[in-house]
Amino acid sequence: MPYDEPEPDDPQVLVGVTVPGDAESAREMAAAFADEFARMGFGRRQILALFRSPRYAGAHDALARLGDVEVARVVDESLGVWGQVRLAVEDAPTAPGSAADAGPVDSGRFLKVLK
Repeated sequence: MPYDEPEPDDPQVLVGVTVPGDAESAREMAAAFADEFARMGFGRRQILALFRSPRYAGAHDALARLGDVEVARVVDESLGVWGQVRLAVEDAPTAPGSAADAGPVDSGRFLKVLK
């Protein structure tokens, strides 16, 4: 692992650039953040708190560009789609001595969508 400065043409160097955007691109960015956190199970109050926190720079920037009312509208739209879906991983019931009881070959787990 090199400890000196990277070569100027090193393709692994992280380079950040600014990209111009308008209100629509800021709205799309806000929707992406809101969708992501809604899918993780966050509620309205929690998602709006993330937008208000400067520690979440992208979401906070979207709030600064769009304002509280528009961001709240975006969050409500995301929660309307993703806020009702909950996922749970449960152990499947197994009979003693069955193949699933034999070991790690079959974990006996399944994903269930709760409505």
